[in-house]
Amino acid sequence: MTSPATPVRSRLRRWAPWLWVAAVLVAVGVVAGPSGQGSVLDPNGTGPTGAKALVLLLRQYGAQVTIDRGVPGPGVDAAVVLTDQLDQARRAALGPWVHAGGLLVVADPTSQLQVGAATQVGNGITVHDLTPSGECALPGLAQVQQLSVGPSLLLRVPPGEAATACYGYDTSGGEHTFFLLAVRNGSGAVVGLGGAGLWTNARLDQLDNAALAVDLLAPADGGHVDILVSAPGSGHQGVFDLLSPRLKWALLELVVAFAVLVAWRARRFGRPITETGPVQLAGSEIVSATGELMARSGNRDAAARQLRDAATARLGTALGLGPRARTDIVAEALAARSGIPAARTRALLDPTPVTGDADLVRLAGALAELDREVTRGRPPARV
Repeated sequence: MTSPATPVRSRLRRWAPWLWVAAVLVAVGVVAGPSGQGSVLDPNGTGPTGAKALVLLLRQYGAQVTIDRGVPGPGVDAAVVLTDQLDQARRAALGPWVHAGGLLVVADPTSQLQVGAATQVGNGITVHDLTPSGECALPGLAQVQQLSVGPSLLLRVPPGEAATACYGYDTSGGEHTFFLLAVRNGSGAVVGLGGAGLWTNARLDQLDNAALAVDLLAPADGGHVDILVSAPGSGHQGVFDLLSPRLKWALLELVVAFAVLVAWRARRFGRPITETGPVQLAGSEIVSATGELMARSGNRDAAARQLRDAATARLGTALGLGPRARTDIVAEALAARSGIPAARTRALLDPTPVTGDADLVRLAGALAELDREVTRGRPPARV
């Protein structure tokens, strides 16, 4: 006897995969959902890698800070590029602005606006906490002695360029590199940094990082500072690059879970079972079987009726009267067009009893002869 719990258990087993997929989707939403802390070096980001603290610090020291998706105007004293997502038109427009007296600080070492060629410390990007130190000859930076820049690149002095280099670091190969380079451009200057990590929310309060930001960008009250960010759609990253690492891992886990589910549901144990198909009967066998059944039952009238109905349908179609025309109409039309007596046609097509097998054979032969006369256009045969 079947247990009452068997149907319930069967339904649970059938719905278990879909419940599991729903749980995975909920987990993805929780893990990969927006955190509200912004992206890396986002001026509005409040997470450890955001730069909201830099904006608040500069405003606290009297600077007017604007997050700009365009080009600094004549009233802007300094502009900062934390991460270079600018297009070529905006980069080209920054040159005249700097030449007219603006200060451009490029904190992205890989930017095309960078004054020094970026180098690497050791093999690859540094993974240890760099703390370049020393005195800087730039005005206002005498009190900035040591920086906590974190993993960062360093800059080489451009060949033949009169640059002010600060916070040096000697690589293992004996090359002199620097974290800060400044180059004059007309009435203004471009200051390059080996990285913007020192101005993230997590590092701004370490060593002299905050002092460098204030003394370099807002040395006097009332200064105007633009933080240049990319306009929507102007970046060079693809859609996949814009996804956070957590979301990428969550999507990968979802793909793996779906693959496991498909493999589990598609798995079959044992060899495939060969199923027998329906019995195929040839058309001639069906006709023979039908005739044999009629012969056994002795129903000659039914066979004669089928022969007459088929002949009437063929003649009606050939004469343009349709397969359902009455026998008298077929007989009159056949007499008018082919000269076959209407009485003969009615005698063959009208339902009259058939007394024996010989009569049935004669009826079939006569109907076949009539059909040949009509289709071949021969003169009427005499019976």
